[in-house]
Amino acid sequence: MTSSSSFFTMIKRRRNFDLLLLLAVFVWGVMTWSLFCWVHNGRRGSLPRIRRNYVADYMLKDEYRIAPGREARAKQRGNVENIAVNARGISLDNTGVRVKKRGKEDPHNASVVLRGDWPPNPIPNEPDFDVLRRLFSIANAGDKGEKFSIDKDKLPPEELKKYRDAYRKNAMNEYVSNIIGVRRKLKDTRVTGCAERYSSAGLPQTSIIICFVNEAWSTLLRLVHSIHDNTPPHLVKEVILVDDGSSWDFLGKPLDAYMTRFPKVQIVRARRGLGLMVARTLGYNYTTAPVITFLDSHCECFPGWLEPLLTPLATNPKVVTTPCIDVINKDDFSISNGQEVMVGVVEFPSLQFGWRSQPPREKKRRKNNLEHVRSPTMAGGLFSITREYFDYLGGFDPGMKIWGGENIEMSFKIWMCGGRIETPICSRVGHVFHSHNSYMGIRQGSYIASAANNARLAEVWMDDYKKYYQGCCDMTGRKFYSPGDVSERRKLRERLACKPFSWYIENVMPEVALPGDGLYSGELRNEAFHNMCLDMMTTKEWNQPAMYGCHGQGKAQLFDLTDLGEIVANNRCLTRAHGGVYIQKCNWATKEHVWEYKDKLIKGHSNCLTVNSTLHVVMEKCSGKTSQKWTWNYHRPRRKTVLRIEEM
Repeated sequence: MTSSSSFFTMIKRRRNFDLLLLLAVFVWGVMTWSLFCWVHNGRRGSLPRIRRNYVADYMLKDEYRIAPGREARAKQRGNVENIAVNARGISLDNTGVRVKKRGKEDPHNASVVLRGDWPPNPIPNEPDFDVLRRLFSIANAGDKGEKFSIDKDKLPPEELKKYRDAYRKNAMNEYVSNIIGVRRKLKDTRVTGCAERYSSAGLPQTSIIICFVNEAWSTLLRLVHSIHDNTPPHLVKEVILVDDGSSWDFLGKPLDAYMTRFPKVQIVRARRGLGLMVARTLGYNYTTAPVITFLDSHCECFPGWLEPLLTPLATNPKVVTTPCIDVINKDDFSISNGQEVMVGVVEFPSLQFGWRSQPPREKKRRKNNLEHVRSPTMAGGLFSITREYFDYLGGFDPGMKIWGGENIEMSFKIWMCGGRIETPICSRVGHVFHSHNSYMGIRQGSYIASAANNARLAEVWMDDYKKYYQGCCDMTGRKFYSPGDVSERRKLRERLACKPFSWYIENVMPEVALPGDGLYSGELRNEAFHNMCLDMMTTKEWNQPAMYGCHGQGKAQLFDLTDLGEIVANNRCLTRAHGGVYIQKCNWATKEHVWEYKDKLIKGHSNCLTVNSTLHVVMEKCSGKTSQKWTWNYHRPRRKTVLRIEEM
């Protein structure tokens, strides 16, 4: 009996021991998981405060790898300058020891070519500076925005290969960009009066968002340095670099390490490519300032660039500002500072963005050369907007994919929903225009996505004018029009009580030609050649239009005489030059585009548009002969809001 009792006591104790062991394992597991979460989230106990207005929670969990901001973590350790993170968001120095800066700061803000400008390991196509110094004078290369070029034929074979590979990889002369370095001083190119007109006192702070994917090392870092060097520090709350799924190694851990010298820079990474609009929205979710500023990843900011963008927003939250965009030459990286401020327009029927000179109506509205220029649309990569108005407008359309159309959609709703777009001429930012678009070249399906995005903006914002966009073709030439579900965006427009698109056309962009909506429009026939119509033949500039058999399909044979007096087909204008008539982009800046149609004669100065013996059109002295007489299909009254050049 005693033996039996001892046996049961032993079993009971063993059962209690097993329960205690199980409990210990459970507690150990909970503590391990908590510790993992604590480290993974930057030792702050939770993810950073995220604004989830437009990005669903599941996307944050499943799609993004976050490199947390260093500033908050640095304050916890008493180190506000040097906290490095790797691509997983984990401290590079797990002991919390400071990471030393590599390279030297140049007290004179001149161009520097130091090994410290580069990642620990050479990046692909990194120049051999010892070789270059023997062959060329590279001191202060590209300083003040001046051009810098080298004779590539003098390069040894290994350097020549780098030169060619770098150009092919980046659609720009990255090799020369690398020689210039990541920091150069830019001269102040603002017009007289700009420096005195703007002050940084009392302006709101801004968060700057820069999205990039497989961006060249030197162009990305040069942008960050130019922001740092040419911006009052108190105006910038944070700079958010959004890595939209880059595949180049040096844009991972080496970039994180380099950015430790900028306490306000935070890096947010996508595990896979999300597309430009979603990437920008992701960056927006990490901003905290009252104003948001978007910049492309291959820009350079000039002195005094930010104050003019923020000043109008301080008093009117519904103003959206864009800088004057100067061209950074993709070959020699010189910067062209054009004094003429261009405006953005929508080209029909493609719904593509285009640049034009200011229309006469806008030039007359401005009372002095420092007054802001109002623009019908914006390029979309560079602009400032208040958080209040961005939220009010519903941000970027979440149904748009990859790239394309988002700038037109944003422009339409800014104007139609109570705001306006202005370009302060005192704000200047340089931009490298590559040979190809990075998203179109990298992201599969971007061409179809861009066409679908255009279909969305047509369905939501253009009302009956959507007929001017006929959809686009895929790579096989098959037309498609696939806007997807736009019900939520239509509800947004209804909730905001936005104006109709006809108001936008009549008041914001009346100068732009709508196909078939000109003063005179349709087929342009000549009385001397029956069954033949004037045909653009091509959209290439400086080619000549000619007579061709009428086919009734419009396009190259659909001509409009606009309210400005332009003759337009396929977004190209007939232009008089050197005694002939040629195809050129319409620019509103020259009288050579302006025509007068009266008594069937199309006049330019004292000459008339005439068909010659080769069936091309030329300019001859007006005589009234049949080869000078033209007829259109349709006529409508002129818009009163449009001012012609000669009426200024």
